This record gives sequence, C-alpha cells and structure tokens, in this order.
Amino acid sequence: MFSEAQQVFKQIGNELGAAECLQKLGDIHRMQDKYDEAIRMISDAQKQFETFGNQLRAAECLWGLGEIYKMQKKYDEATEMILKAQKQSEEIGDRYRVAECLVTLGRIHMDQVQYDEAVDVLSMAQRQFQNIGSIVDAAWCYQYLGTTYRYQGQYEKAKEAFTEALDHLKGFPGEKYKVGCTLLEFGYLSFDIKDFAEARRKYEEARDILFSHGQLGREVDECSEALAKLDEAEATESISE
Repeated sequence: MFSEAQQVFKQIGNELGAAECLQKLGDIHRMQDKYDEAIRMISDAQKQFETFGNQLRAAECLWGLGEIYKMQKKYDEATEMILKAQKQSEEIGDRYRVAECLVTLGRIHMDQVQYDEAVDVLSMAQRQFQNIGSIVDAAWCYQYLGTTYRYQGQYEKAKEAFTEALDHLKGFPGEKYKVGCTLLEFGYLSFDIKDFAEARRKYEEARDILFSHGQLGREVDECSEALAKLDEAEATESISE
C-alpha cells in the first residue's frame, strides 16, 4: 500500500509525501527484521527530509536507524544515529523524542554491560517523560531501571523501580503488555533472591495478563519457561533439604 502511494506522490510531484511513504516502508521492514532494506529506505527518507528542512521527520528517521543498528548489535553506529537524533530533537524542542533517544541510549548501555551509564541515562529519560506527563513511558523507564539494577545485584533498588513502574501503570488498564513484562522481570528478581513463592505469583500473574492481551505468544512462552525453571529450582532445593 505504501509502495503504491509513494509512486502516486512521485507522479504528482509531492516529494514530501513520497518521503513519508518511504519512511513508513522502512519501518515495516524494520518490524519484519529486514534490516538491510529498512536501512536503505529510512536513510533515503532521512536525506529527503533534510533537503526539505523537515527536522522533525529527519530526527524520527535517525532514531529509527539507531534502533535498527542496535538490533544488529552495531552499537557504535547505533549510538551515532541516536545522538544525532537527540541533537536535532533538542534543536526543535521535541522533548518527547529527546527522552525516547535517551531510552535507546540507555538500552545500548545495558546491552554492552555498561550498567552505571545505563542507570544515568534511563533516569534522565524517566524524569523527562514525567515532566511532560507521559506516565506510561516513565513507567517503562522504571522497568528498564529495575532490570539494570537486578543485573548489578542491587536488588532493593530493583524492587523499588519495578514497584514504581507498576504503580505508574495502574491508571492505564490497556497497557497489559507493559504490565505483564514488568511482572515477569519482577519475578526474575524474586527468583534471584530465592523468594520462590513470590516469583511464582509474579510469573503466573504476568502469564495470565499477557495471555489475555492476545498475540503475545513469545512473551507467554517466556513466563511458562520461567515457571518450569522455578519448578526445577524448588525440586532441587527440596532434595537438598
């Protein structure tokens, strides 16, 4: 559909519309894990938006490229794109996009086991989202922070962050995916500290919420795998006693 629309826009001389279609096509390829095609299309769209002086859309493209490079574990390229997107977003006063760039930078640090840097950047993103009233995004930052603290073995801080995330999401009943994922991560934390009863409660609640959301087979499977691992741990502990 977007491919046909792009051709129509080109034929009538609407280059901006054609670039927007190209960006959408790139996003679709990104979601389908067709990274080479996505990079080519989004890069072309970004250059066109720059030519038109449309910094908002150009920054969106740079952020999208950064996300793709992150998925490919090309962290230097990803960081370069995200920093460019952040700079452009700051120049036009797009505070939401700036915060979104900070989240991606934080996740890049997480992937590279740079946990202190991840905490700093994700905390900035959380405050930014909170300040502009984007509560769901602030909650997602808390979830990432909780996971980062867990990786560091800072279990109390992780518990506080996960609790904050769930508190923020209470007023948004439609955000089942984020609630379920947060509960799953909370369950991992309980498992790490050998609070198996609490881990089971979190895993089961996460599974039920994610299942009710529909079309989240992979996430539901992760809950089932966590429960199976928990069963093994409890059985091993019972034998050792």
